[in-house]
Amino acid sequence: MDYPYPTIAAITGHAFGGGVPLALACDYRVMHASQGWICMPPVDLGLWFPGIGALPAAKLSPGVARRMLLEGERWGGREARREGIVDETGETGEGVQKKAREVAARVAERAKGGVYGVLRGELWRGVGEGLRAVSGVHARRVGSEGSPRAKI
Repeated sequence: MDYPYPTIAAITGHAFGGGVPLALACDYRVMHASQGWICMPPVDLGLWFPGIGALPAAKLSPGVARRMLLEGERWGGREARREGIVDETGETGEGVQKKAREVAARVAERAKGGVYGVLRGELWRGVGEGLRAVSGVHARRVGSEGSPRAKI
């Protein structure tokens, strides 16, 4: 989230679990219209750790974030675009790549001024703390602070 240039996720197949926050961390998301689904079902896995909801809460509408985290809903590409989870869709894997390159060409000039990353930081100000909490789970040795924070 603090990278100084625009980031674009080209999702050509499934985005499940940890792949979803990676995609949501990008500024733009392009997904295959008819192959694959996007789903982050921590509720179905009995999974929780600090910060797990930071990106869905910041980047998605409240109803979509709720359905993603608390209901484990899956969306295909077209549905994900209608719900605002992704910005564009492509009809083929190459179509996804082409759309991602088009988005990159459209936003590349804006990154040259040197303030893109700073402005992104303003836009998603509270997300950084949540992401640091998530990465903190992986930085601790299990058992060093009692029971593990994440259970799979």
